[in-house]
Amino acid sequence: MQDLVRQEVIQSARTIVVKCGTNVLSREDDSLDEGRIASFADQIHQIRQSGRRVVIVSSGAVGAGVGLLGLKGRPTDLPHLQAAAATGQARLIRVYDDAFRKYGYHAAQMLLTANDFRSRKRYLNVRNTINTLFEYGVVPVINENDTVSVSEIKFGDNDRLAAMVTNLLEDPLLIILSVIDGLFDGDPREATSRRIPVVDCWDDQLLCLAADVKSS
Repeated sequence: MQDLVRQEVIQSARTIVVKCGTNVLSREDDSLDEGRIASFADQIHQIRQSGRRVVIVSSGAVGAGVGLLGLKGRPTDLPHLQAAAATGQARLIRVYDDAFRKYGYHAAQMLLTANDFRSRKRYLNVRNTINTLFEYGVVPVINENDTVSVSEIKFGDNDRLAAMVTNLLEDPLLIILSVIDGLFDGDPREATSRRIPVVDCWDDQLLCLAADVKSS
């Protein structure tokens, strides 16, 4: 039954939002893994070939900045995190654009903050921009504007941003790529923890299982 529900949800989705987090896109030294983005772009291309529209919500700017600035690891204080993100964002979008050009289309950079979703006018502008990019066959690549916003770079790793973007779109499905294999009833690193395959309803007990960590 659960497999049938999954299949129905996937088949009914017209727009796929794929959130790709820091750990998925980073090497062991915290620098950007450009080869992984190339592989990711190939999978996105296959989704587009099925007639679906795709939006990417991507972390990775800090990792790209770490490599460009020659840092030994991810900074721990906010000013250096923001500097790494600002430096790395240009590299990140270039890598995405190069990867998609192989298939004949481009990536478009969109840097957003939570405030863009609180203002009705800005909310509609974001949605209109995304829909227009779809008309041109361009893949929107969205990231938090880390130079002016601190919430995601410190805590959320774009998970909340991905959810807000999903709510903008028509017939959406949000996919979160992660090195953690789903929602668990305890610490995923513990052998006694069990994965929860389907969440039928949300309650306080499930909320307690969620934690602010670097996703994926």
